[in-house]
Amino acid sequence: MKRLFLLAFAFLASCTYYTEKQSEALSQNVYATNDSLGKARVDLAYFYSNETTKFVKPPKHPVKISPVFAAEDVVKGSSQAGKTRVVLVPDQYKNDKVIVVGSAEYQSLLQDRELKKQLEQDNKLKEKQIESNTKELVHQKEMHDRLVKDLNHLQTTVAKRDLAILWRDIVIVGLLGLIGIYIYLRINRLFMF
Repeated sequence: MKRLFLLAFAFLASCTYYTEKQSEALSQNVYATNDSLGKARVDLAYFYSNETTKFVKPPKHPVKISPVFAAEDVVKGSSQAGKTRVVLVPDQYKNDKVIVVGSAEYQSLLQDRELKKQLEQDNKLKEKQIESNTKELVHQKEMHDRLVKDLNHLQTTVAKRDLAILWRDIVIVGLLGLIGIYIYLRINRLFMF
């Protein structure tokens, strides 16, 4: 009984450790996404939100998001109007300038030494986060495998104990039956011992 209690305690402790570590990695990515959006760093928010999806299973009923397209004027030399995807941003960004990563304006921003240093630090943090997330994913897989092994071992142990209890109950019922037959035979004087 003590072994079964210890095994169950170890199983529950490993479950707690697993969920705490998962929520820590998930929290880092979610809060980094939120902070990035709050500081108008959509490039980082995109990165951290992608990292978050590595830790979460896809939902059974995902929220459907559709892109927004705006009709353009008729293209020169063509009789058809085209559609361009539009990036919608909240009102808090209305006074900010939008610069596309990799564009000529972005390259000119990199000429500023402090900004270039900041972006290099951001890239180092991204690399560190990728490394940390990868380690955590490997660890979660190991913990999942260990949980499955522990559960299988626990099920096997419980099955063996149930079988032992069943066998003991059969023996007890058999002995009680023999005692009952002996008493019946003694009462009816068919057995003389």
